[in-house]
Amino acid sequence: MNILIIGMGEVGFHLAAELSRSKHAVTVIDPDPAKVKRVGEECDVQTLCGDASHPSVLDQAEAAASDLVVAVSDHDQVNLLCCLLARRMGAGKAIVRVKDMRPYRNYRSLLRRNLLFDVMISLEDLAAEEIAKIVRRNRAVAVENFFGGRVTLRVLPVQEKSPLLGRPLKDIKVPKGVHVVAVFRDEQTMIPDGSFEFVEEDRIYVLGLPDAVERFESWVGHRRGRTRRVVIFGGSNVALEAARQLESKGLRVHLLVDDPKRAEDFSASLKPGSVFDVQGADLSAFKEEQLSKVDAFVAASRLDEKNLLSCQIAREMGCERTIALVGKPDYTDLYQTIGITRAVSPRVLCSNAIVDLIHAGRMRLLATFDGGAAKVCEAVVQPDSMLVGKRLQEGPFPSGCRVGVIQREDPDEGMKVIVASGEDEILAGDHLVLFLLQEVESRIDSLLGGR
Repeated sequence: MNILIIGMGEVGFHLAAELSRSKHAVTVIDPDPAKVKRVGEECDVQTLCGDASHPSVLDQAEAAASDLVVAVSDHDQVNLLCCLLARRMGAGKAIVRVKDMRPYRNYRSLLRRNLLFDVMISLEDLAAEEIAKIVRRNRAVAVENFFGGRVTLRVLPVQEKSPLLGRPLKDIKVPKGVHVVAVFRDEQTMIPDGSFEFVEEDRIYVLGLPDAVERFESWVGHRRGRTRRVVIFGGSNVALEAARQLESKGLRVHLLVDDPKRAEDFSASLKPGSVFDVQGADLSAFKEEQLSKVDAFVAASRLDEKNLLSCQIAREMGCERTIALVGKPDYTDLYQTIGITRAVSPRVLCSNAIVDLIHAGRMRLLATFDGGAAKVCEAVVQPDSMLVGKRLQEGPFPSGCRVGVIQREDPDEGMKVIVASGEDEILAGDHLVLFLLQEVESRIDSLLGGR
């Protein structure tokens, strides 16, 4: 692909390195000569020093011939404008990065139609979702969230006395809003049919609406008998969004904010008594939280040094799971070396998400499992697809694939999520969430149309 990257910060540089190693033809633009020189010396890319919001600069970079434009500068408005200009010039597709999704969340369809980007990615949303996913892991092997948290996939072990044992899948009354899309057994991932019977130590992949998946987890015996508790330290938007996501899933959250004004603002978004104004990494405040008894401690301030220090204090106080937000990706390995459970870098998450989008081909890769043998993908049904007008049970899907969810744009309700059933009719423009085995990927691709 011919790929144009705008902005050579940490995200842009990481992208340029990854994509050039994958033999894409990459051109980069940045107004800072030092950043342009660095990427030119370390990566096999074409470079251009200039302001990409000027049409003449995009023209010099041959934006019109680009298959994809990726705007990842530090300025949201610059990214949006660059995508619009490049698309108007003739670029194929566009991905735009924004820092905070909140100002755009209710207008994404409007902005997509008028500013012509294909995907909008937020660093802060990606980081908050990753933190919430790590914290929410109970006995689940893995947790993944799609469509902004509106769809969840969990991987759960089948244990002794599970209600799943002793009868075929078709006779098990799985809670509404949930699909058991796959099973991992004896180093092999399988798509179960109605006759499939579970055995102890199977790992099952459960896809559906978050509340329904929570009910399923409780039903099969994986829910703890008490409300889980998490302490988050920091006054960043990531801290607030992670707290909101965790509260919405029933966890008890205490958010310690080291900024009086932001503490006051954050209080309006969370349950009463959840936000506390503290002075930095306050030892007395940490002691009051009894960190040895919480499920996780999250350090998500806007300073790496504060996050490192507060995680070390939490560990000294007996907290077993500490999670740190990392602004500088180079610090990620260091944090884990000194004993922090997980380090979350928004910039690395963003770069990896964009690389996955690019390498997904006609289907967008959402998650991989079992060493890449199984995937969750988002596929858009094109108007000329052989699937249009068919019910799901009539579609010629191979046995190594399961449709779990349909996302559909409704003229009145906007984007809505439908947990798929065999009676659902497939429409042009539907976004299908598919759990599939690697060997059937090309066959699914041929069903989508739009070649």
